Amino acid sequence: MDLKDKLHAKIKCLNETLWDGKGSYKKVNAWLNNFQDDEKIHALYLLSQCVYFNDFQIKQLLISIYRDLFKYPHIEFIRRKNGNTLDEVFIKTEYKKILDNTRFVSVGNPAESSAHLMYNFRNENKIPKSLFIHETQIASCPKQVENFVFLDDICGSGNQMVDYTKAVIPIIKREFPKAKIYYFLLLGTREGKDFIRTHTSIDIVDSVLELDNSFKTFHSNSRVFKNIPSEIDITKIHTFTGRDGKRLMSSIFLRLNPLMNAADLESVSDRDKFGYKDGQYLIAFNHNTPDNTLPVLWYNEDTITWNSIFKRAHKIY
Repeated sequence: MDLKDKLHAKIKCLNETLWDGKGSYKKVNAWLNNFQDDEKIHALYLLSQCVYFNDFQIKQLLISIYRDLFKYPHIEFIRRKNGNTLDEVFIKTEYKKILDNTRFVSVGNPAESSAHLMYNFRNENKIPKSLFIHETQIASCPKQVENFVFLDDICGSGNQMVDYTKAVIPIIKREFPKAKIYYFLLLGTREGKDFIRTHTSIDIVDSVLELDNSFKTFHSNSRVFKNIPSEIDITKIHTFTGRDGKRLMSSIFLRLNPLMNAADLESVSDRDKFGYKDGQYLIAFNHNTPDNTLPVLWYNEDTITWNSIFKRAHKIY
């Protein structure tokens, strides 16, 4: 079996077991047709290295967020505050008071990833619907609310959350000066989480999984190119994903700002050709694809004809 057949077999297995059917043979071939003939085997290898979080995996991560990052720390606090009590009825009663005074807030508008995650988060953890609000409802919450929990799928640079909170956090600080603010993620980089901690007044920023530099496609320690086949040329992959990524990102920036001057367009398109702020990730979720993943995987605009594998719904803050 040659390399092409091996890679197709691997992707077929991934599609049937992990990718929720997002990588059918027909769809993969349509995506490969975006590239030149001598690039296709390299693109196929790149696709075989993608990390995809399906519905089941995401639900398990959402259970972990609630249990490990929110519930258990509060139960530990209750026990410590009360002589390390093991009284289950007392602990349950006290924790319910905390939960009743907590509000879970989706990040961005109702059509985006956070709102989708909130729905599954609520169902998987059996949390009352009344505790979930939109950001526009923060000011009208009961004054005894003590915790505001924001939920998102991934944090790379942290810039987007910092920008988002400029309008939201001051409302909480003004209306609920003693309340704690949490930002929980499925995946996050250490640098991105530290950036949010430094540039916002969010009290606790944490993720279930932490992304290190090995998840960056072209980093010297990249897991993508460990033990690569001899037929695969890393330099070629870097060249064509950068070339096409820059062209795709340029069309997105022009749609967002048709009057952008040529120098600025060149700068931001080059910066984001491997994903937002040079993310370089090969990560997708069943509900969306992060913009810090390589654009050649998710671009689905109308400006340029391009067949995506894992489509992306863009955030609108």
